[in-house]
Amino acid sequence: SGRLARWALQIQSFHPKILYTPGKSNVVADLLSRPVHDNKEFVCNLNTVSIELPSRRSRDIREKQMKDEDIKKIIDCFESGRKDEDFINWTSRGYLMNQGILYRYSPDTESEEAQLVVPCHERERVLQQYHDSPTAGHSGSEGTYFKIASRYYFPGMRKFIAEYVKNCAECNRYKPNNQKAAGLLRTPIYAQRFETLAIDLFGPLPETPTGKKWIFLIEDTSTKWVELFALEDATAQNCAKFLIEEVFLRYGLPRRLISDNGTQFVSAVMQQTCNFLDIKQELIPVYHPQANPSERKNRDLKPKLAILVGDAHDTWDEKLAMIRFAMNTSKCDTTGHTAAYLQFGRELR
Repeated sequence: SGRLARWALQIQSFHPKILYTPGKSNVVADLLSRPVHDNKEFVCNLNTVSIELPSRRSRDIREKQMKDEDIKKIIDCFESGRKDEDFINWTSRGYLMNQGILYRYSPDTESEEAQLVVPCHERERVLQQYHDSPTAGHSGSEGTYFKIASRYYFPGMRKFIAEYVKNCAECNRYKPNNQKAAGLLRTPIYAQRFETLAIDLFGPLPETPTGKKWIFLIEDTSTKWVELFALEDATAQNCAKFLIEEVFLRYGLPRRLISDNGTQFVSAVMQQTCNFLDIKQELIPVYHPQANPSERKNRDLKPKLAILVGDAHDTWDEKLAMIRFAMNTSKCDTTGHTAAYLQFGRELR
């Protein structure tokens, strides 16, 4: 699989030696793995260990690649041993062989790892994993391309992904397509992470078995990091409580707090909270929701929620964690990176 190939590339710089130790000679074994008993037969399920084994072997991947005529031509060129013009051509394009599998270093990605070359009959399966799965969140063509390009490569990948996303039934059903042409906009430059927060409420939604009816959305305008919380009631007390306990005490106090003119945000509770913590509260103009950056996240949240929930409308609170992961790992056109990369300095696996 691709994971084993990446491990093999990393281990090549070392010279590991694997030594086998019989169980009777391993006298320093963990005590919990050798429970003491009185020679009585009993069933013990405390030491159950689950291991995620790779689903595909290197031999299976090579067989799939050899079924693609274009990839087979490149592999045959490398394995022939001739340093002819074709070999120099494929090498200059970043192709290389490792354990009989063809990889490619792409100059368009920031990853230092080689990308697995995907045969034509396996490309749709890759798209299903990185676009249709719940943790992918049915991202757009650019977001899906960014995720796939860090691990895989095949010719015409951007066009293939754009066509797949364009014909996705779920995306066409729930995502709007009424945007006007982009105009000139002067976007403010933010100096620090979590310096300016934008907040908004999404709902009311069908009540869940736990009594939740609202989604409280909080966005860092600098990194575009999003936090989603399910609320029972959209009150100022609940909003202030989640802001303090889940955001301020985790990421620190912001300098500015942007919100609309909802009663929860203009109430005395929210104003006193901002005054006590020395946070400047800024309310957007009336009837102009575009001034609140979190409104764009609300628009992304709605189709993702509808796709994952389906007909089980009262289970939307169980999907918030996957939606938050998908939104924070999607590449943002404004910053050029994912929110996770700007927040942690690395991409989430």
